[in-house]
Amino acid sequence: MPYLAIDTATQALTVAVGEPDLLLAEASVVVKKNHSNRLMPLIESLLASLDLQPDELKGIVVGHGPGSYTGVRIGVTTGKMMAWTLKVPLVGVSSLNGLARHFAALDALVCPMFDARRKQVYCSLYDRQPGDGRFIKLEPDALRKLEHLFQVVEQRLTHREMEGRPRRVLFAGDGAENYRELIQDRFGDGAMFPVSSDQKLVRAAYLLEEGIARIVAGETVEAETFVPEYLQLVEAEAKLLARQGQACGEEGA
Repeated sequence: MPYLAIDTATQALTVAVGEPDLLLAEASVVVKKNHSNRLMPLIESLLASLDLQPDELKGIVVGHGPGSYTGVRIGVTTGKMMAWTLKVPLVGVSSLNGLARHFAALDALVCPMFDARRKQVYCSLYDRQPGDGRFIKLEPDALRKLEHLFQVVEQRLTHREMEGRPRRVLFAGDGAENYRELIQDRFGDGAMFPVSSDQKLVRAAYLLEEGIARIVAGETVEAETFVPEYLQLVEAEAKLLARQGQACGEEGA
């Protein structure tokens, strides 16, 4: 029985259906907004193309962020609703992972990054292990200032160099595009970027690979309590907490 993966954390609205080690179908649409209006029709169309009914799905994999606050919420809410309604397992996978795995075969540090504005990025770091070739996450998903990210990358590149491996890093995502000049100034010829437009986008097919393995391993989450990984407060919440903190300070004065 097949599994469904969805991600709406970025401008790429992407869905995929597959089984262990077998991708059955995938569809992506690149839009700046209206994910909420397009997601269910895209899922329905993909299932129809495979002559599948929703109740034939064995599990749901959803990109839980980081990314656009509204975008992440749309995907996670839809995933939770479908898992709860169909009574099937649910698992969340990093949206950054769905971008990084484009480059899993590359002998380089891989840095997926989504622009969070003000020279901040949602990012993580991946690399192939020299022994068994596994593509693993070296740094957790985080919201980092660009300079802090550069320092972490430098440390990881130094480690690679000590192992006798190429001192190079592949940057991908809109963060890489928007800060490309700064990246090149910092890392020179060691900086690499995607060569095709499709490599710049999150793919639900890659989320599906990790998600199915985790569902099979029993690493699922409860649909009722599952929440996105925003990695930062939305602006309104941040301002509210700041005001509350200021008020408490004034009361204690």
